[in-house]
Amino acid sequence: MAFNYPLQAEYVREAYFLGRTTDGKKFKDFYEQYVRYFPFPARGPYFSYVESVEFRTPYEQVVLRSRQNLSQYSSLEAEKNYQAQPNLVLVRVLISYKLGYVGPLPPTSSFKVHVSQADVHTIEPKKLIAETICSVMWNADCGAPRFAILLSFDAEQFASGNAKIKIVTPDGQTLRTEFDLDTLI
Repeated sequence: MAFNYPLQAEYVREAYFLGRTTDGKKFKDFYEQYVRYFPFPARGPYFSYVESVEFRTPYEQVVLRSRQNLSQYSSLEAEKNYQAQPNLVLVRVLISYKLGYVGPLPPTSSFKVHVSQADVHTIEPKKLIAETICSVMWNADCGAPRFAILLSFDAEQFASGNAKIKIVTPDGQTLRTEFDLDTLI
């Protein structure tokens, strides 16, 4: 079986406390299993680049919520938040434009993200949204515009083995990465 779901109460509690750890190495070692970073393209006409891809299992989401809500967030709230969407899996693609890029920004829909496993063709997300992280229109100190593409899946859509992610950008880049779901919690 791939990553754990549905999570038993003890796993939710364990994830909650992992998110609250003050041991930076422990948290970093955990988090690095779920994210792949890409280098900035050294050359070419690229106006954007994919910074990272993250595969968010239900367990990792509990850890991240706990980490992001350090004050006044209890393990009971973590359990309640988990129960609201117990089988949610997210694939998050973080995209940034080159510093100093001027010109029209292509629509976020022009970035194509494909998720697949073994012989299965593309696994269709239940929902796909783009969220602006930094926009020069909203914040002059932003530097370069950044946004994330979030693909939502049901945990049941995945089996054991590798999840393959392919990103095609509107300026001609194709990037690929994989996550071994048997090693993720």
